[in-house]
Amino acid sequence: MTVRDGMGIGIVGSGFMGRTWAAVADGLPGARVAAVAGGRRAPGLAAEFGARLHAGVPELLADPDVAVVVLASPPAAHREQAVAAARAGRHLLVEKPMAQTPDECAAMVAACSAAGVRLAVVSQQRYRTIPAAAKRLIDEGAIGRVTMVRAIGPEVGFWDTAVTRDEWKLDPRQQTAFASWGAHACDLLRWFTGAEAEVVFALFGAYAPDPPPMRSAMVTYGLTGGAMAQLWMSYDVPRPGLGSGLQFHVTGTEGMLELDAYGSLRLGRGDGWTEVARQPGFDASDPRDPVRLGAYSAQLADLLDAVAAGRDPHVTGRDGLLTTAMLHGAERSAQLGASVRLRNDSVSASW
Repeated sequence: MTVRDGMGIGIVGSGFMGRTWAAVADGLPGARVAAVAGGRRAPGLAAEFGARLHAGVPELLADPDVAVVVLASPPAAHREQAVAAARAGRHLLVEKPMAQTPDECAAMVAACSAAGVRLAVVSQQRYRTIPAAAKRLIDEGAIGRVTMVRAIGPEVGFWDTAVTRDEWKLDPRQQTAFASWGAHACDLLRWFTGAEAEVVFALFGAYAPDPPPMRSAMVTYGLTGGAMAQLWMSYDVPRPGLGSGLQFHVTGTEGMLELDAYGSLRLGRGDGWTEVARQPGFDASDPRDPVRLGAYSAQLADLLDAVAAGRDPHVTGRDGLLTTAMLHGAERSAQLGASVRLRNDSVSASW
């Protein structure tokens, strides 16, 4: 890791993820929490980490101690905040989902490119033990060419607001339930397969009176190269549940992978299965759990090293854009009751 001289991090948003990123920056060698703005908990967050409290995003962007801005605000605000940060010359790490539409993401990418600043999009699951090990096996050819993928997220209730007090997540105008979970699943799907979605058909529903609306989704994607993927997300699963909220089955021409992002990875070849890796346990509801923070720390370190080296971060704005296109396409399909064809770099130069 490159040594950095106390690079100042500005945190926009003071909810659960704002506190998470403040803890990450506070514990990362060569980084520090310089400033905080946004949200009712901003004064307490700034005091907790000894950071400067600003009245709003413009004031934070004018702070000369802020070199990198982490957007931990609701996705509906990301485009405006990211474009302003880029014009102020600040590098960016944007929480998932990157924005609400691909066009909003494209505006963010264009603004950062024009300003010559680095743009990374949060995908901490790529840095966790199980997804990273699965990606290595796929790249090594352990299961041959990937042909089919199934991802499931069967949650017993929508836990976010009870734990995090981020009530805005109940408002689909800010972030849909599918986008909240699907940002993880679709990014990993793209990463595992090395392919992009070309067509999507989705059904959304709800089987409980509690918010948020459209708490369950079944989504099918057709990918470039011919692979197929099926995603099932639900916050309507009764107890005892069906395991963790992010599980994958990846089928290849020569074998299979079964992985639980919060459990184990198994490789199936020939006549049996072999456990390859296991995720150390952590408390997903604790913003200071050191095991949980490890993946976030690795992603922030990657961005800071990318800034120092003049390279792209591991998870780029383009990644965030194409993942958002998958989420947005599923939402449109569910609204229309029909399949939707998606644009991507192989189809349209407009992105």
